[in-house]
Formats: sequence, C-alpha cells, structure tokens
Amino acid sequence: MNEKKKEKSSRAGLWRRVWDLYRDGFRNMTVGRQLWALIILKVVILFCIIKVLFFPDILQRDYDSDADRAQAVRESLTRPAP
Repeated sequence: MNEKKKEKSSRAGLWRRVWDLYRDGFRNMTVGRQLWALIILKVVILFCIIKVLFFPDILQRDYDSDADRAQAVRESLTRPAP
C-alpha cells in the first residue's frame, strides 16, 4: 500500500516539476515572449486565410434551405462508393 502512495506522489511530483519548469521558463523570457506572440499571430492569420480560400461553405452556396442541405448530406453519406 505504501508503494502505491509513493508511486502516485512521485507521478504528481513529476508533473508538478514539469509544469514549474515551463512556467518559470516562460516567465523569464524576454525576446522569446515576443517571438511566441509573433508565431501565434502568424498561425492565426494563416488558418484564417486557409479557411476562407480552401474551405468555402459549399452547402451554403449550392442549397437554399437547411432542409435541402440536410438532404444533400444524407444522400452523400448513404450513396454507395463508386
């Protein structure tokens, strides 16, 4: 029983040490903080552009009502594979 407690506490201690390592690392950054902000901004912009350009809302464009869209999805899902 005592060994299980030690194992649980050592796992919890490991996660706590990992968390402390990253937290302290990000707190002490100077230039790195600005670089992370730039990276996050670029990723957000990239995903917004990719969504608009490569994933248009085809159902909204091709069908007028929700019922028509639902029917088109149903037919697409139940149609046998070629």
